[in-house]
Amino acid sequence: MNELKQPDTAEQDDIEEIVLRDKPAKQEEDIVTDSSSQEKAPEGTAEKNNITLRNRMYNAISSFGEYICYIFTATLSKPVGWIIALGKFLWKHTVLFRDAMVRIFTALFKFVMAPFIRTKRTLRISRAEIKKAEKNRDRRAAARIKRAVIRDALFGKHGLLVTAFNYAAPIIALVFLFNIVNYITGTSYAIKLSINGKMMGYIENEQVYADAERITNERIVYAGGTATDVDFMPEYSLERLGNQQYVTKFELANMMLEMSDSTIEYALGVYIDKKFYGAVTENTEIEKELERILDSYRTDNKDEQVAFEQEITYEPGLFLEESIIPQSDIIELLNSQKQQASYYTVEEGDSPSLISDKLDIPMSKLEEYNPEITEEDYVMRAGKQLLLEQSVPFLSVSIARTETYEVSVPYDTEYVNDDEHYEGVLTTVQKGETGTNKVTARVYYVNGVETKRTITNTEVVKKPVSEVISEGTLPPQSSHYSDDSVGVDKKYIWPVQGGSYWGGWGSYSGHTGVDIGGAYGADIYAGATGVVTFAGFDNGGYGNMVTILHPDGYTTLYGHCSEIFVYEGQEVVQGQCIAAVGATGRAYGNHCHFEVRYGNERLNPDYYLTIP
Repeated sequence: MNELKQPDTAEQDDIEEIVLRDKPAKQEEDIVTDSSSQEKAPEGTAEKNNITLRNRMYNAISSFGEYICYIFTATLSKPVGWIIALGKFLWKHTVLFRDAMVRIFTALFKFVMAPFIRTKRTLRISRAEIKKAEKNRDRRAAARIKRAVIRDALFGKHGLLVTAFNYAAPIIALVFLFNIVNYITGTSYAIKLSINGKMMGYIENEQVYADAERITNERIVYAGGTATDVDFMPEYSLERLGNQQYVTKFELANMMLEMSDSTIEYALGVYIDKKFYGAVTENTEIEKELERILDSYRTDNKDEQVAFEQEITYEPGLFLEESIIPQSDIIELLNSQKQQASYYTVEEGDSPSLISDKLDIPMSKLEEYNPEITEEDYVMRAGKQLLLEQSVPFLSVSIARTETYEVSVPYDTEYVNDDEHYEGVLTTVQKGETGTNKVTARVYYVNGVETKRTITNTEVVKKPVSEVISEGTLPPQSSHYSDDSVGVDKKYIWPVQGGSYWGGWGSYSGHTGVDIGGAYGADIYAGATGVVTFAGFDNGGYGNMVTILHPDGYTTLYGHCSEIFVYEGQEVVQGQCIAAVGATGRAYGNHCHFEVRYGNERLNPDYYLTIP
């Protein structure tokens, strides 16, 4: 009887280690294997935490993957089910069709295989007869039977070669017919041209002759019509084209010129936008001059593209002797000027005299092309186009270049309430500052005049600073004067030094003030104390204008000034010089237009103004 052997300590440790490895990870974390690990408890704890974190991460990723797979499977299950259902439906409702297709393919298979089946049956019967003859040792009969079998199998009524020919003959006939049709339809035909009974060659269509006739007439007409006129009588016939080449319009023009009695020479025809300008024996000097013209427009810009707007070509051929001119005549033409109508778009603040100075065009010319500007009631509005006549180079040059420049960015204006000033009084608290942007643009010019600008990049150099203006909120004094109550005590002094009364309220339709004539540059005074609410140019017809808000809520206006000496928000006193007499805006003669307003109401200045 064998005694049970107790495992030694080493074996016991091995067994415990194997058991520990099979335990869950959480139990492994709770077991301390030796004394050294107990001494390093902090490090072991961190390592356990890392293992736990990794396990949780793996579990989360695994759960997420299962969820995605579930969604993917659930999403695909419906389309797959629909496809299966559709297949079942088609299979169920196409029984007759499937049976018909089976019968058709079966019959077709039997038809194709019939010769081979008959041949196989014949060979089987013949083989039995051959064996019988060989058994009777009748070699001649066996050989005769073999020859007959081979002959019938190949050349018999149902032999393989005969059957193959019967199948192949229709296919060969179709291929042959197709080749014949393809040959007929692919045959090229050309127009045979004869002029005055002389065969000239083959042309692609009748337009070639029309172009050749035009080219010939251009060459004759340019020479002043000195060439003997030739009546060209074309005749056409259609022929199949073999190895012949088509005659071009220029070749045909040369042959047509040869039919004239004039002296002709070989030269280069100069065409600008397909118009004939003469022929030259060589074009070296012309090409140099064209390059010189382009160089005069070129700059150091790397991305610059300079080219002529017109197409300049040279066509070699035969030309009348009278049509051949020196290169200097063509060069003179290239450097000439031509008159071309153009238009100017009116901008804000423009006037006829300002446009005349800006474009360096005599005023008489501007009025000649645009007679409406001389009318008394004419109003020049922004966006309107005025007709101009300009001299432009005979050859227009187009330029495209990349330009980098800085532009000003306007600032915003913010308004804040001010309870220390009357309503309508504006005070600048913080002056606005314009910003700066660096702009890169592709700019296009024709003859030095910009025609298009495309901005490709904008870089902010300096941001604008907003202007802050305080707006008075105190209500004005409640002293409102009516036309009936103001007759005795006048409110405003005479505003123009040495000025004369030209016309008052309603002197003509729409006149809502008083016109006070004066010498150009004469002083204009503030009618009463107040705050300047506007000082600048008005597009409504007043020109340079100043408005003053007075403490009682009234506003006075001074228009058509030549100069302005005050600024917006400035406080002025009665009698202070604020501007100078002029004729800006819609004005005829030097004068000051004076108005009195209360809110949006315009009042008759005669009741408020001290008239000397």
